[in-house]
Amino acid sequence: VLFRSMRTVRKIQEFVVEDLSNWYIRRARRRFWNEELDADKKSVYKTTYEILVGVAEMIAPFAPFLSDEIYTKLTGEETVHVAYFPEAMEELIDKKVEERMDLVRSLISIGRFVREETKIKVRQPLSEALLDGKNKDLISDLVPLIQEELNIKEVVFVDDLNEYMNLSVKPNFKVVGKVFGPLIKEFQTKLEGLSGDDISTLQKGGTITLEVGGEDKEVTLEMVDIRISSKEGFNVGMENNNFIILDTTLTDELILEGIAREMVSKVQQLRKNKDFNVADRITLYYNGDDEVTEAVNMFDEFIKNETLSTDIVVKFNLKEEVDLNGHTTQIDVERV
Repeated sequence: VLFRSMRTVRKIQEFVVEDLSNWYIRRARRRFWNEELDADKKSVYKTTYEILVGVAEMIAPFAPFLSDEIYTKLTGEETVHVAYFPEAMEELIDKKVEERMDLVRSLISIGRFVREETKIKVRQPLSEALLDGKNKDLISDLVPLIQEELNIKEVVFVDDLNEYMNLSVKPNFKVVGKVFGPLIKEFQTKLEGLSGDDISTLQKGGTITLEVGGEDKEVTLEMVDIRISSKEGFNVGMENNNFIILDTTLTDELILEGIAREMVSKVQQLRKNKDFNVADRITLYYNGDDEVTEAVNMFDEFIKNETLSTDIVVKFNLKEEVDLNGHTTQIDVERV
């Protein structure tokens, strides 16, 4: 540890930022907000407490003052520096659970990248995401999580993703230029005629055999350049042979819901700026154009539930002005 302290620190930092904060705490926020101190709320607080105590114990050699403050305030003990270093409970490790969640998080990350490429915000709902049918048995029960994280109405597992995307295969000239020499054009022609199964085999790290110049040649993934493009109305993302295809066609209702979700985000930020408690009930005031009004009327209950608003009222000459997906709108909040 002494000679690899930076590697250790980075691993702990990655865990705290990505796994704990950006994933567990964010995913469990509604459990924290629950007004009833039920078993579920107690469980999420207890889990968070144990993790933070463990992190404080682990970082004590690297951040003695910060770890001591975290530990003593959490536990009431005198100092972290006489506590035992935490030990892994390997009997509690479930590789299948980790595999499932890693795959889901990877697909969500790919889906977000697709949204960024197409300049569609995560707050803008989309109608459908298509996933590789090979993963259905593994993660079908986690579909609601994918829907929520990517703001997708429906997730569909399909056996043949090639219906929604185009694959082209070309030689990786840096690798095979010297291997095939004057036969490179013949090799390129053979690659253009590959079947979907052959391409899939290469993507999974397998090998295929092609006859080039009258001889059988083994072809590996490193010898080719596989490019993916989506068919009209769809956008595809791929990483480590995991695919996700988003239907990026926006209906009028999806656009209105996008406006409503954008309003929720702006109201939450305004609540924070006014230093409201997370459990405070509010009255929400707004003044927007016809499309904003239609969005508010259509998604009235959703906006109320997400912002803890008891009422949504039209009011003119409000000070706070925000942009709701291109619609300039005035908003304000008042604690009830």
